[in-house]
Amino acid sequence: MSKKKVLIITYYWPPSGGAGVQRWVKFCKYLPQLGFEPIVLTVKNGTYPLIDKTLLEQVPENLEIHRSKIIEPYSIFGALTGKGKLEVSEPATAFSTKNEGLIKKLGVWIRANFFIPDARRLWVPFAFIKAKEIIKTHQIDTVITTAPPNSTHLIGTRLKKAMPQLKWIMDMRDPWSKIFFNETIPRSTFSDRVDVKYEKEALQLADEVIVVSESMAKLQQTVFSRNYLVLPNGFDHEDFPKIQEAKTGENFVIKYVGSMTESAIPRTFFSALQSLKVNGLKNFELQFFGSINNTVKDILETSDINDNVTFHGYVPHQRAKKEMQTADLLLLVIPKTRNNELILTGKLFDYIAAEKPIFCIGPIPGDASDIIKKYELGYSFCYDQEQDIHDALKQMMTGSEVPYKKWKYSFSDHPFSRLSLTKQLVKIIQ
Repeated sequence: MSKKKVLIITYYWPPSGGAGVQRWVKFCKYLPQLGFEPIVLTVKNGTYPLIDKTLLEQVPENLEIHRSKIIEPYSIFGALTGKGKLEVSEPATAFSTKNEGLIKKLGVWIRANFFIPDARRLWVPFAFIKAKEIIKTHQIDTVITTAPPNSTHLIGTRLKKAMPQLKWIMDMRDPWSKIFFNETIPRSTFSDRVDVKYEKEALQLADEVIVVSESMAKLQQTVFSRNYLVLPNGFDHEDFPKIQEAKTGENFVIKYVGSMTESAIPRTFFSALQSLKVNGLKNFELQFFGSINNTVKDILETSDINDNVTFHGYVPHQRAKKEMQTADLLLLVIPKTRNNELILTGKLFDYIAAEKPIFCIGPIPGDASDIIKKYELGYSFCYDQEQDIHDALKQMMTGSEVPYKKWKYSFSDHPFSRLSLTKQLVKIIQ
């Protein structure tokens, strides 16, 4: 019996790195086991803020992949802002104008206001033509667009208008107009209105809209009232084999894996660690793996804990998983922004699979802190709870028991496993 074909349109695809890439690589891995044949349309010459060639090994060998070209303005942005193409394509660093001159600020303003919804919108006409060709050739009746970048949903909008009979599923990995970093970029009121217009049109035309959390569904209702289906991120149990090697050294090792924007800088956490060190508790390490805002380095370089901190940059996802598994504590920070209670970063689910205690700093209640509490995964604190953060760290570093409970069933049966989540996706596609 032949499998039903479904076209997945995504900008981010290996060798691009990041959680959004893994979400759809994993869906493509498990969909064939459940009776569906995914076909992928992605970009031919994209600019990725993160490169992870090891993710190419995760792509199923027989997966049909098509690529269409794009015209990207990052060389212009880079010239105006003084940043490299990779740096200017990553929100954690692209929109930072602190201590910058007028020309660099102008470059950021141009990017924020002339390329709506984002700088990848010049992919839309090329991808639209290619998608129509693929749909006709394979007689496809279901298309999924996944974003960010939100320009990907403009492709879905065009396809739905051209082929009303097509079933179009929008996968929103982040909010669109309500994304947290929109609060800090220099957008005009007119640009905001255009962005919301594009978003509402897409939400009205799409047959189904997937979001990654219940709180995000509630937030999206404030943009456009309709039914939103919740399908969170997760982890692939096959990516986390039991490792045999023990941690080296006697220090208590805290690790942060992933990108960190300026709004996510855990200042009270740093202050708590500094207080502990000043008072004699020096046997700890704070290690960062990923794209970290430069302000973090500026803060730590002038602190008493600078000698305890190391920055390793972005590492391939398999090494990232291993780093998580060899930590004593995994730091999770939810950006301090409006509507941040809905933020569920991909790293949370990998942290769960690593089976190490999680130390979350963010809104309470919030989707991340709720999961940590429900499954007994560690600690959660609000941003200003410095004394509580200090006391919890002190207890852990001195050997006190941690509020942590390992998953007692098979990982393949875990509610956040990629296999379980793909089974939910199938119900949406059918």
